[in-house]
Amino acid sequence: MMNSDGTSWSTEMELFAALPGGRAVMDWFGFVPSFHDAELDRIEVMRGATLMALRTFRMTDAVDAKGALVLDKHAIVTLHLSDVTGVHLVGNAAAILLELGIRRVEAAPPGFGNCGGPTSGDIEVSFETSYGLEGSIFARWVRLSIDPFR
Repeated sequence: MMNSDGTSWSTEMELFAALPGGRAVMDWFGFVPSFHDAELDRIEVMRGATLMALRTFRMTDAVDAKGALVLDKHAIVTLHLSDVTGVHLVGNAAAILLELGIRRVEAAPPGFGNCGGPTSGDIEVSFETSYGLEGSIFARWVRLSIDPFR
């Protein structure tokens, strides 16, 4: 993930593990996922809340008979953000993620004008995409849920 000053950042592992549902996601995949190549299945921005569902998987080192990498651990991971303090999204509604990052905000980010916006201590969920919708959502609370399939 890129900051406005050009520096990069990634998910804060301790924060991810401490979020409700974070440990279940880690247990399923065996690590804190970056959600590379996950499909944005659904995003809902509601009054004071946002729901973001990702259709995702684990990419293994194994190769199938056709020479493609074997994917396993398929799941829908849903991020439930409540007490949303800021939303910045650009692009079209379809998206394949390059990376998703979760961190605590140290200082209020610029660009929210007179609408308040995020403050120090809020949680930022930011995602970059190979194509499609990308951006950041800021909230005071984030919970994760996982629904394995296949």
